[in-house]
Amino acid sequence: MRRKIIDELIRWKTEDEGRQILLTGAKGVGKTYLAYDFAKAFFGGIYYMNLEREPKALALFQERQTDQLISAFVDYHKITMEDPIENRILILDEISYCAEVVELLKRKELSSVFRFILCISSRPISPEASSGLKELRVNPLEFDEFLLATSNEWYIESIQTHFQLNRKIPEIVHKELLAFHQLYLQIGGMPAMVNEYLNLMAAVNVSEQQNFLIGSYHDSIIRDNPDSEALKMNQVYDSIPFQLLKENKKFQYKLIRKGTTHAMYKDAIRRLMEEHFILNCNRISSEQLAEPIKTFQSEDWRNVELNTTFKLYLSDTGLLHTKIAEVMEDNLSVYSQKALLENYVAQTLQAKSYPFAFWESDSMAKVDFIFLKNQTLLPIEIFENENTRSKSISILKQKCEFPYSIKVSSKNFDFSNGVKYVPYYAVFCL
Repeated sequence: MRRKIIDELIRWKTEDEGRQILLTGAKGVGKTYLAYDFAKAFFGGIYYMNLEREPKALALFQERQTDQLISAFVDYHKITMEDPIENRILILDEISYCAEVVELLKRKELSSVFRFILCISSRPISPEASSGLKELRVNPLEFDEFLLATSNEWYIESIQTHFQLNRKIPEIVHKELLAFHQLYLQIGGMPAMVNEYLNLMAAVNVSEQQNFLIGSYHDSIIRDNPDSEALKMNQVYDSIPFQLLKENKKFQYKLIRKGTTHAMYKDAIRRLMEEHFILNCNRISSEQLAEPIKTFQSEDWRNVELNTTFKLYLSDTGLLHTKIAEVMEDNLSVYSQKALLENYVAQTLQAKSYPFAFWESDSMAKVDFIFLKNQTLLPIEIFENENTRSKSISILKQKCEFPYSIKVSSKNFDFSNGVKYVPYYAVFCL
């Protein structure tokens, strides 16, 4: 299952030798598989340690001086030091569970044994502790990666070409891609779910596997946090499908329980964001649009403690599909389709590292997303079908300038009157 991020790892090996890599992302996005798949392709000696699940590996790093550690490390892995150092790679999984490892990496004390060290963490590590690591975030598969995984890669170049030229794709291909995209909304981008689909060429077991992964999220939250904080985190996570099924998708605490406040849950939300379980989308005001770059870079604006108006999404649309199907008893409505599409677009913008927000006016005009690409502000509206009529962009134009707007819908490619029409399946081209 080829991932686009593999190119970053190849660049690291060939151009950035000696700097340690840190793969981050939610549990289930395929960090370990990606690391091992990369290692198998480029190294003869692969040495793997999981500091969450292997007590012996954890103990190896504790209460040892550097010279003792190196000796014990070589013995533990039975490393033949005569082998070329450039042929060896060390994979340290879930390093946040061992503070000693993080400190050793910071001081580069394993550099005499390994020139290439690839670390993995699902939990946050402080910037001070990870200052010597180059972080790469692993996200669920984007739609083009899903096409590649399902042996439909020939569609990708065609989508990219028609996106760039704003030229309609043949109608039969357009309908095929809309069907594939609907399947993607159900399966999502978690590699295990995609594999489950490929094994049977059917999605019959996918929801069961997704519920298993969601259950593991709840378990890890309970295990790694104090009881009161874990309860709040799980309450927030479980409320997100209900939040997104509303016409107004802004997060409302009353859907958790009556009487709750931002002050009570801000830390739980921040923690869920840090562990990549959820994505957040803050509101950007008309005044802030005057200086969007400054706004997106502002720590105050990004701080969940200070920004109290936002939308939350799950890290993967497939997980959201399963939870919504349970709530709706499989009778997916217009609101559920819009929820899935919003989550999908947020997930794609996150994968591309674009800063994004949403905007609304006093007159109830609203734009689903505004994102920053190459210092250029672009608004996105999402529609559940081919009907893309809206006055919101006209109102937004009175507040700020942008070269064109984007309407994501089931319509074919087009560009007219300053609007770029993008089918659902081409959002990865943004």
